Amino acid sequence: MLFKKTNSNESEIIRANLMTFVESTKVNVVTLSDAINVLSESVDANARGNEQIANSATNVAEKTAEQLELVKDNLNLIEENNSNMMRIDSSLKDISSRLDDTVKESNHGISRIKELDVDMKAMSNDLGRINDILSKFNHEIERISEVGDFIIEIVDQLQLLALNASIEAARAGEAGRGFSVVANEMNTMSTKTREGMETISDILSEITESSRMVNESIGNCTDTYNKSNSTFSTVSDSFNTINKSSHDIQKKLGDISSLFDVMSKNSDKSRVKAENLYETAEAISENTHEIAAVSEEVAAESIKIGTNTENLDNMLTGIRNLLKQYNTAIVPTNRRSSKQIKILSMSMLDNDFWYGVRKGVLYAQKELEECNAVVEYVPLIPGELSLDEIVINAVKSAIERKFDGIVFPGFLGGANKYFKEAAAKGIKIMAYNCDCSSEIPRIACLRPDPLEPGVLGAKAAERKVEGHGNVLMLTGDRTVGVNVERSDGFKDQLKNYKGMKVCDELTVPDNADKVYQIAKEGLSAHPEADIVFLTNGFPIPVANAIKDCGRSGKTSLVCFDHNQEIFQQIKAGIITAAIGQDAFGQGHDPVIWLYNNLVTGEKLDEFIPCRLSVVDRSNVDSLVEA
Repeated sequence: MLFKKTNSNESEIIRANLMTFVESTKVNVVTLSDAINVLSESVDANARGNEQIANSATNVAEKTAEQLELVKDNLNLIEENNSNMMRIDSSLKDISSRLDDTVKESNHGISRIKELDVDMKAMSNDLGRINDILSKFNHEIERISEVGDFIIEIVDQLQLLALNASIEAARAGEAGRGFSVVANEMNTMSTKTREGMETISDILSEITESSRMVNESIGNCTDTYNKSNSTFSTVSDSFNTINKSSHDIQKKLGDISSLFDVMSKNSDKSRVKAENLYETAEAISENTHEIAAVSEEVAAESIKIGTNTENLDNMLTGIRNLLKQYNTAIVPTNRRSSKQIKILSMSMLDNDFWYGVRKGVLYAQKELEECNAVVEYVPLIPGELSLDEIVINAVKSAIERKFDGIVFPGFLGGANKYFKEAAAKGIKIMAYNCDCSSEIPRIACLRPDPLEPGVLGAKAAERKVEGHGNVLMLTGDRTVGVNVERSDGFKDQLKNYKGMKVCDELTVPDNADKVYQIAKEGLSAHPEADIVFLTNGFPIPVANAIKDCGRSGKTSLVCFDHNQEIFQQIKAGIITAAIGQDAFGQGHDPVIWLYNNLVTGEKLDEFIPCRLSVVDRSNVDSLVEA
């Protein structure tokens, strides 16, 4: 059999693919182990539950029998309730009919009162007019009385004149006899006139008295009318109130009748449901015994599942042992500590890189479970507390609980005081991802080689353009060391490729929108660019800029970090390669290095490089999720 010799690039790709497979398998082992634990607990709980079900089946049967009796009683009550509601509904309808009659009579009474009120008002007006006429008549009588007084006064003067005439006639003797006769007649006429006027005066007095009495009667009638009018108003208001109340009662009775109709319908439905419930209860009673039998069968199956779970756990242990043979990083020492080792590991948890770090910590946690060691993971997710506050609380807790070691990302500088305090109390500190402040006496720092990521980026770019092409560099904030290191490593490696050159280098901030805008402007200014090399963490905006500028298939991106969105862009050909910094290893390896140091006491290198990996078109298919 002939074997084809592979070149160095192919070997490197195979090695990278193998390591990627191993790391992916480690992640799956963490997931599978968690699932087995959950399944095992579920099996135990299921077994206990089945036992309880079997023990409770008899009780359920007894309760079901009681339920049947209760349902039957409920059906009887529903029937009785229906009958009572029908009688109540009939009574309500009779009351409603009587109220209809009351409303009609009230309306008729109100109509008659209104007519009577009109007649009384007309009578009042007539009495008023009569009163005015009598007032005028009294006034005229007074005037007549005044004339009578005047006539009596004249009669008195005539009598006085007649007396004087008689005296003068007596003096004149025979010659005055005629005056004497006239004087007698005048005296007689005056006397009769006085008597007549006195009679007239008496009659006028009687008329005046009668008129006064009539006036008083009319006044009494007016007062009586006013009182009657007030009474009629009160009666009218009462009739109106009765009428309105009758209408309201009639409406409420209508509402009650409607509610009774609804209740009656609901009662019918309830009766139907109760009958169904009765039938269901009978079925439950019949099936309870079957449940008991099935529970026994399920209990037996649970035992089988428990056995299979144990076998699966043994298989998982075998997979772990197999992985140790192909491990690309650090494994726990075979030596064991006489006391339990307690390690605290913390990381950010806000993007795919840190999710990978967490998986590495959890894998280390599983590995060390059998080594009398406890690994506690603390996710750093700012919320109610700031990032520094979360770190400080975690370190203080580790000090109080006498932990043996702490693993943390070196850029967390807000808690330096407490890391120093922990080290002073004998807790060993290890940094990763980047180095911490020199004032913290850490035992080692696990981090990527400073220039290697840029070198790998240049190699990926060279493979894409086969040694000939132009590069547009987008360099992140140069106050951040990693951007400078990646840029320098890329340019140093690019010097080895005579057919490649940098056409421009632009500075981009840590802002997705601005990275996108600067990338578009750079691509428009340099249509000759075959490769875009990005040092900071915003590859997707650059990929979008390449597509939006119509450069798909002509310009491709070399970037950093791994996630599903980046893998999709690699598969689409927009990103040619993405350099990863072994997120899983950065979570896993520092914990194991620290554990080994705590157990063996062997000194660690000051800097421990983490493995870098490249995902490109050759290996992306195995990483893309369906």
